[in-house]
Amino acid sequence: MKKKQKDPNKRPWRQRLADWIVSPGGKWRQKIKAEQKVQLREIILNPVAWFRGVDLPEGHITPWELFLYGLSAALSNITSGFAGRQDFLFKEYYKIAPNKISVGSIISSLWDAANDPILGSWMDRKRWGPREWRRFMRISAITGHTLNVIKMLDGGMSDWQHIALLVFCNCLQDVIGTLSTVSDQKLRAGISPYSQQRGRIQVWISVGNSLGYPFSTVPMLLMGLRDVFHLNDYQIIVMGAVFMLPFNIIASYLVTFVRQRVNFRAGAPTNSLPADPAHDPQPAEPLSEEDLQPIEEEIRHRDAVKKERLAKLERKERLKAMSRKERKAFKAQERKDHRERLARGEVEINPVTGEPKLTLLESFAITRFNKYFIVNTIAGFITVFTPSVDPLLIYRYLVPRFTLFGKEISGEMMWLAHAQVAGFPVTFTKPFSRQLVNLVGGPLKTNKLCHLVNAVTYVMRFLVGYNKFWKLFFNMIAEAWTYVINDMNSVAETMLNYEMLDYVELKTGLRTEGVTMSVSALLSKIVTNNIGTVTGNAFLEWTGYEGGYLDSGGAVPERFRKYMWPMYTLSAVFDQTVYLLLRSLVKYTPEDRERVEEELKRRRAAAEQGAEAQPVAVSSAEQP
Repeated sequence: MKKKQKDPNKRPWRQRLADWIVSPGGKWRQKIKAEQKVQLREIILNPVAWFRGVDLPEGHITPWELFLYGLSAALSNITSGFAGRQDFLFKEYYKIAPNKISVGSIISSLWDAANDPILGSWMDRKRWGPREWRRFMRISAITGHTLNVIKMLDGGMSDWQHIALLVFCNCLQDVIGTLSTVSDQKLRAGISPYSQQRGRIQVWISVGNSLGYPFSTVPMLLMGLRDVFHLNDYQIIVMGAVFMLPFNIIASYLVTFVRQRVNFRAGAPTNSLPADPAHDPQPAEPLSEEDLQPIEEEIRHRDAVKKERLAKLERKERLKAMSRKERKAFKAQERKDHRERLARGEVEINPVTGEPKLTLLESFAITRFNKYFIVNTIAGFITVFTPSVDPLLIYRYLVPRFTLFGKEISGEMMWLAHAQVAGFPVTFTKPFSRQLVNLVGGPLKTNKLCHLVNAVTYVMRFLVGYNKFWKLFFNMIAEAWTYVINDMNSVAETMLNYEMLDYVELKTGLRTEGVTMSVSALLSKIVTNNIGTVTGNAFLEWTGYEGGYLDSGGAVPERFRKYMWPMYTLSAVFDQTVYLLLRSLVKYTPEDRERVEEELKRRRAAAEQGAEAQPVAVSSAEQP
């Protein structure tokens, strides 16, 4: 058979497809914008270069980095179904009294309160960069997830021994976790100077969460089929957490490979990890002025450090020569001079760390420009005592069993169905969350809309109830709607946090991720994991709950049946209303954001050239 000859003039299929995309076509191709057609053509012609972000505009995040965030979120969500059931395991399998668990939560809360803000503000004042931030995140990836598994192990311990182990692991996790959380936020802040680009990170995290979510429900599936597989709660949760531990570690590692594009300080490295001089080839030609600049900067830095140390030694000798009364007056005058310089906007830079010389209280005082952070903090303290209620307990003990095709469906299986149905619509909206936020009118308007919708929805769920199939189906549909708006809000909150941090930098010249994120993490831990758990445990104790009713065959207390659903729904209404009212006090428009970003970009460029930027008003409504 004669072999068919190839046409030498025929273009490759990829070239033909790329030309077809950009050519005038039918009604569907006509709806594609010109810039989108160009981007599609580049993707088809060279998908690898597109994935790596070759020729992307300055400050734009590459698809590769977004993929890392998405994959990290997917792996984290897959493993969360096991590692996130610690409290449920303590109550249902170990049958530890809820108020005993509260003792451990209170001690952990006190440690959080003392540790997080101090550690976060300390990190703000350190001259650390991407290398140190990555190091903290990688250490936390191993130790934090391992401690999560350790505190769930049995080992034949008594109730109080379990509580002691829980407290020890929580305190250790808190120190490492705070370093990791602040480092992660600093890396995200530096990945792009634009809020919209940083918002894309949250979109991909949401997409990853959606992809991993079906796997996170595996524990509920196994609990619903416990009679089939003959597994108890301990075997399902703890053994599953041990099996998933490597995936948890990998998930936290992935996001440490992102690139840094924002130079917050003149002379600081702007790109990922610093180069290794031992492996850099020596230049054959004399160094240019551009090459000499970092060397001269390092020489100036060393001279400044030497001068600072000599000044400290001189001050120490002077203080030794003074009387106690003279020393006290001298230090008081130093503090007064420092406050006056700070009031004039003259912030002294520590040449050793490269950061401003600020006290702990002064670091916190800078956050007064961040109104969004202030109202969130107030709302967090107002809602701090709202009880945390595990909905799985409601579905395990209160939801009636239904018969479908001759098979009895347990409460856990109904909770699994609820989770799948409620999470289905948001799967299709996640990729467009950032666009939907902009369509609503910006992140702040989305934020307020989210809390309003959640409050109304929880009121409706309380009134409808849960004791019939159609009522459960209504709850599924209602929660599906809130999942969509909550996903939009997760992107909006990410954008707002960084917009406010940019605004603080504009007003003060300082970045405050450490203070801001550590206090936010502190409130989250206190409300969700500690004080919220304490009040939730006290509520469970009040209802007469003891746990383990499926294994023991005992009757669920009547008070538990009567009050669990109202507490679950109406407490959420209270929280959402508080946040809605307080966040309505914040005024910040997308136009303000654009002005801040452009001015910061100009200032950073000026700082690189040794120029001094002058303060510029952003919005008359936002003047301090």
